[in-house]
Amino acid sequence: MFLFTRSLATLSTHGARQLRPHFHFWPDLFSPTEQRLLLFAALHMLDSNESRQFQRRRKRLLQSNEQSVSLPPKDVSDLFLPDQYYDFEEGHYDGVIHHFREMHLSSWPSQEGLSTVLNKLYAMCPTQGTQTHLLHLSTRGQVLPHIDNVSASGSWIMGLSLGAQRVLRMESIHAKHDCFDVLLPSGSLYLQKDDLRYQYKHSIIKDDRHPNTSGQRLSVMIRDSCPRA
Repeated sequence: MFLFTRSLATLSTHGARQLRPHFHFWPDLFSPTEQRLLLFAALHMLDSNESRQFQRRRKRLLQSNEQSVSLPPKDVSDLFLPDQYYDFEEGHYDGVIHHFREMHLSSWPSQEGLSTVLNKLYAMCPTQGTQTHLLHLSTRGQVLPHIDNVSASGSWIMGLSLGAQRVLRMESIHAKHDCFDVLLPSGSLYLQKDDLRYQYKHSIIKDDRHPNTSGQRLSVMIRDSCPRA
């Protein structure tokens, strides 16, 4: 689907901070321009998947707001509309995610400049054969501590953060005091794999100690496809 300019093995950890074994973090991998391209495309996909009622509501807002049409956004987060213009779900079927929209993505839209940024993103994957998931959290959105379903997931997961900062909290299931927090600014990318993937609970939370953790956030989650039995 994408043309990689360097080998996957080389790019997967190039320039990363290794915060723990099997956890790599790039705090500012994507520029503001690249972030806007990705966020615009991701919101387009999520918006087109919603009811006509919400699509009309957003269209009326944009038509009545001359600045949103004539001026480019100053900040990546300016691409988000207020919460009430999105059909956020109160809770996930498993009770883990709250105030969110999501979709599994089979293809990205055609958009000028996007393919180059997508090549950069997918070249960070440790292996090929991936699944892409978009998760949009409202200003109240959060992801409670959990471990992904082992039977439905592979050995690694990668998360690109866009919009407001959130805190990723990792908590060992074996040692109560073995935990660590990672602040995820917009444009950052993390890679979690192997033992850390299934021996630690992970959650996405707000943290009053850090600024700008209360706005909307969209993450592009990429994981390797689960091997078939």
